[in-house]
Amino acid sequence: MNSKKHFISQFYQAIYYFINKTEAFLLVMSVLLMATNNIANVIGRVVFQESLFFSEELNSILIILITFAGSSYASRHARHIKMTALFDLMPTVYKKIMMIIISLLTAVIMWMMCYFSIEYIGWIAPKGKILPAMQIPVYVTYLWVPMSLFLTGLEYLLTAIKNMKHPVLYLSSSIKGDIYD
Repeated sequence: MNSKKHFISQFYQAIYYFINKTEAFLLVMSVLLMATNNIANVIGRVVFQESLFFSEELNSILIILITFAGSSYASRHARHIKMTALFDLMPTVYKKIMMIIISLLTAVIMWMMCYFSIEYIGWIAPKGKILPAMQIPVYVTYLWVPMSLFLTGLEYLLTAIKNMKHPVLYLSSSIKGDIYD
């Protein structure tokens, strides 16, 4: 039984590592691509009096990717938006209870949004709309949204489980601590 538990733990760590590295890579590359696109567009406009025809669409796609991949990445590293005025004043036992409630509630909300985003993609895909400049189907630009919302919800669920199973307070499934830095 112990070897099975060890295998599951190793498998979870490998998946966690892969998702973390993939999202980090996507975020870095997206920001760099957006910066390059903006600089090239400004140079084109100023020097050649001609903007890049696809620049606005590319930036829109990258903003969607950065926003949603960033939410998943931030939740995994406990770097999401926090309002801790009351939380910081609570004794540790209440912090733990609040963290479990907040994490479970947030997981449910993320999964509801994931469901609605899948419904939206299913609604928009058959319409056949495409981006005018890049000729990419509009629904393709939204595919990252449900994936990221699902992973964000999963991270919050894992945070709640960690807080239920361990005596120390976990801010995310891999980061423990009593206070936010």
